[in-house]
Amino acid sequence: MQISKSDYMLFLRHSAWLWIKKHDPKKIPPVDDNTQAMFDNGHKFEPYAESLFPEGVSLGFNDYDEYRSLPIRTQQAIENGDKVLFQPRFEWKEFTCISDIVSIIQPGVVDLYEIKASTSAKTEHEFDLAFQKAVIEGFGLSVRNIFVIHVNNQYVRHGEIEADKITHIQDVTEKVRAKGELTAKYMPLALDVANSDKMPDPDPELAKLGSKQEWLRIYENIFPSEPKVWPSDIKPTINKEAIKDFLVQLEYPLYFLDYETMSGLIPYFDGHRPYQQVPMQYSLHTLISPEAELEHREFLHSENSDPSRPLVEQLIGDIGTEGSVIVWFEGFEKARNSELGDMLPEYKDAMEAINNRVVDLIIPFKQKWYDDPRFEGSASIKKVLPVLCPELSYKTLGIQEGGSAQRLWMEAVLDGTREAEKDQILADLLKYCELDTLAMVRIFEKLNK
Repeated sequence: MQISKSDYMLFLRHSAWLWIKKHDPKKIPPVDDNTQAMFDNGHKFEPYAESLFPEGVSLGFNDYDEYRSLPIRTQQAIENGDKVLFQPRFEWKEFTCISDIVSIIQPGVVDLYEIKASTSAKTEHEFDLAFQKAVIEGFGLSVRNIFVIHVNNQYVRHGEIEADKITHIQDVTEKVRAKGELTAKYMPLALDVANSDKMPDPDPELAKLGSKQEWLRIYENIFPSEPKVWPSDIKPTINKEAIKDFLVQLEYPLYFLDYETMSGLIPYFDGHRPYQQVPMQYSLHTLISPEAELEHREFLHSENSDPSRPLVEQLIGDIGTEGSVIVWFEGFEKARNSELGDMLPEYKDAMEAINNRVVDLIIPFKQKWYDDPRFEGSASIKKVLPVLCPELSYKTLGIQEGGSAQRLWMEAVLDGTREAEKDQILADLLKYCELDTLAMVRIFEKLNK
């Protein structure tokens, strides 16, 4: 059985993960739309990294036959004297790898480059490259220097994307070499797992490289758990004095604010950075006084243009200059406000003034002033809302979480890949974002009671 680079990385994350892939792959859940969009986003970065090597020759494959012929075509390219190879494939014993970029420095000596859509080189990249180095050197080449080409998230777009500025080349040679001994130990162990008739211990606590949550999805697919049934007499723990002290700081009018954002590895518009979360929608519920009727205002950008200015201009008009601005997890909204102020300097003072009025409604739950076992240790609004306000539910909505909201808006408005569904997506977005702020209002009311 052959072990590829991706097989080896699964082994490092959890040995049972590799075994499942080789012996019972149907147990691995299919990639969801949000994850696939993330992968697709990463692929958009590759041409910019490759353009740094204009002499590069693209090998790669489009089907299984081309994949099988790739080692032969790699050997031929080397013999032909090609200096830089994109997507060459090397084999050594039972191990194989496809490298992103291999630069041939002199006969038998190469530099190795890995393209990553992350904003820095990570430990897992070093293990990945150590495996590649072992295979390439087993193949018969000497690896001189090793690099990760990653995204420069400080790059600000102005005009056409500049490949040499949106990329950053990080030398990881010594870190990769330092993993050589471990790699030599782990490679045969990975092969043993793949060839074994028995699955290794699947305990999620054995997951490594930050993969526990991802492995849990597979683990729960293998060993489905029974739905949690809570006792009928379960009660929350409430610190009334602490909650009262928290609420007394609020100043009317109360503005309950929530953003939805766009984000892309490759910035869509001038002034944007890679992966920057730029608001394209908000919902704003307002209580002028304790006795007043609840009011609602909203903004949703629907054109293929930068949403920043129209959103800020409407928000400043909607949110006034007095009263508390209530959010859930203030770090997110406040960071967006500061960035919008930086992008639009004439509104910087106004956006910072809004930040100075922000109060985080998560605090009573994060501090356990209101705690319930049914929150399962979380202060997420998705955990708190069903317990405090079961009459409100995201489950009936066309869009039920933020990742889908971002992806669908970008596909419908920016990419044009969902033109026929655009009106429905925009309608679903309005309902989703409105529920986010209505949920805060109802939770606030529960705290008051």
